[in-house]
Amino acid sequence: MKHFSDASNGQYGSNTEQESEPQFIFTSNGRSLKASGILCTISSKGLNPDSFIETIKSRLNELKINGKKNPMVIGSIPFDTNEETEFFVPKFSEFSSTLTTNAVTSDNTTQLTSLAQVTDESHFKDAVNKALLFSEHTHLDKVVLSRAIDVKTTVAINATNMATILYQQNPNAFVFSIPQSDGTTLIGASPELLVKKHNNQVTSNPLAGSRKRTNSLAENNKNHHELWQCEKDRYEHKLVADAVFKHLDPFCQTLYTPEAPSIIETPTMLHLSTKIDGTLTSDKTSVLELVYALHPTPAVCGTPPALAKATIQYLEGYDRAKFGGAVGWMDAEGNGEWVVTIRCGVIKQNSIRLYAGAGIVSGSDPIAEFAETEAKFNTMLKALGLTSMQKPQHPTSLNTLPNKTKKTDVMI
Repeated sequence: MKHFSDASNGQYGSNTEQESEPQFIFTSNGRSLKASGILCTISSKGLNPDSFIETIKSRLNELKINGKKNPMVIGSIPFDTNEETEFFVPKFSEFSSTLTTNAVTSDNTTQLTSLAQVTDESHFKDAVNKALLFSEHTHLDKVVLSRAIDVKTTVAINATNMATILYQQNPNAFVFSIPQSDGTTLIGASPELLVKKHNNQVTSNPLAGSRKRTNSLAENNKNHHELWQCEKDRYEHKLVADAVFKHLDPFCQTLYTPEAPSIIETPTMLHLSTKIDGTLTSDKTSVLELVYALHPTPAVCGTPPALAKATIQYLEGYDRAKFGGAVGWMDAEGNGEWVVTIRCGVIKQNSIRLYAGAGIVSGSDPIAEFAETEAKFNTMLKALGLTSMQKPQHPTSLNTLPNKTKKTDVMI
């Protein structure tokens, strides 16, 4: 089912000032897309992806013909593509070399009041053990299992300011803030490029295999060496990189992948990384066609995908929703950029649900995999003023960006 709606009659109301409209943010490699307002919403549930993409392309072309300058869609695809997908055509959009905002400011400093696990530690470790057992008796090569935590604050979280904090703390990440029609906001700082398309050039950068990054140079060097030498992590990474290459190859006249991965660093993690570059057979291929061909990759689901997805639904114990999906934008020419929806959360007034996952393959250890998810939470926890789940710190305000911070108590 496909659906068009004029946002002036929807959840967001009919604001006339650009500053009061929903604010969309997507940053990439020193370039920031900031969009505001909603000209229309394009959504689908259970619609064939090809039909949905054609609907989007037709709508953007129609807007372009009618004089809309640089029409685009911006939005997110859920982990389970059978769930509703919602894209927005913003009223205003612009690219700049930095992220600047006109967010509402406040004298109140956000205080964290609680942090609760959606599924507990024993549940996750038990799920890892069961997944390992499944892999011994089925064709399951890899499955990605995840956890979620709920953080509550004393006042509503300002998504635009949180995105600014994430950008400041993670300048090389793909920072996104995408308001949803249900009043929530999908926000995060993903390190993983699913696919970028410009004219006939295409790039993907799958990540898999991780270690925690610390402030100790000696420990980081040790973690670098362990990650590079670890047979289990190299195998996990190869599953992802090979799958991305396989699904991009039919669209390309040339496609290049290096013989071995490299290691990239984020402020909180080390990842095995493979950058894949290609030239499309046709520059008419849209970025969304590539997105749907790739999603979900083994980086967020597993392989074989159908068996991995069924394992996730059986073992995880909660609804991923947008986590593990894709988030990005596409213009009327089919160009755009989409990233994997990880290192992310969903804001709802004064609460935010955070997500983290780990790839489970033969040789995985439940204790180590749990520790990996703990480390991955730190990207978002740091933006909330926490350095880890165990150590409450002085939080940066999410309603203003002050120089001063205020001590808070967090119940964990």
